[in-house]
Amino acid sequence: MKQYRMPTIITAIVAVLVASALAVALWQVPQGIAQEQQPLLTYPPQEPTPTVGPNPTTVPALASVTLTEATFDTPEALDAWEVVDLEFVLADNRANWQVSEGRLMQNRAGPAFSPSIHHTAALIGDETWRDYTVQVSFYDQLNGTAGLIARYQGDDPLTATYYRYRIIKNSFRDTPRQVLERVERGVAVPLAEVTDIGFDERMWHVLSMQVDGNTIQIRMNDEVMLEAVDANPLPAGKAGIATRAVGTILFDDFTVVTP
Repeated sequence: MKQYRMPTIITAIVAVLVASALAVALWQVPQGIAQEQQPLLTYPPQEPTPTVGPNPTTVPALASVTLTEATFDTPEALDAWEVVDLEFVLADNRANWQVSEGRLMQNRAGPAFSPSIHHTAALIGDETWRDYTVQVSFYDQLNGTAGLIARYQGDDPLTATYYRYRIIKNSFRDTPRQVLERVERGVAVPLAEVTDIGFDERMWHVLSMQVDGNTIQIRMNDEVMLEAVDANPLPAGKAGIATRAVGTILFDDFTVVTP
């Protein structure tokens, strides 16, 4: 009797096709999952936020007497200081100074802590101090101005007399970048200037101002920046730190010593 095997062959072919399709499907599933897990956008790594490094090692000044020194280890360290605004400001725009994490910080102005470009200072000492060197370390983040005060006399900063030194950062286009001036009753008279040298921000620097008779010398990082002779020198007075009420500047290791 004649037999037909065609259905068997067809069944075998169908089975092979089904098995092939199933194998392809199983191979594609992990591929799809892996593809879905890939991020749509790839971002470059971000640089870490700059942090304030350790204070510089300051070279002790040759001195017979240390008149005062401050390392701002506690918030109470600010109690010995007198904070003043060196130009007229409204009562709600006075400069804020505070001690934070072992450093003296200028913290903008007013109860809202808004930046202000007016000059401010933190003073310490006695109006009988005459010949001395005032020194401080500073670290500027965004303020742009650092400075020192010597021989400050007066109850009202708008009528006081004093020597003021100020230096601005190199990224500012303003000139001069350094000014030593004599201030009387709000009128500043330049005694010496430096046009092209400022300071680099986000690193520590050491500033010092020496007043000796009628001679004034400024140093930064132990290098002489400028010198001046005042024909009619201011007699004596307090020492201090000066900046603008923009905030974001730190001070530490403050000393006043006799020459």
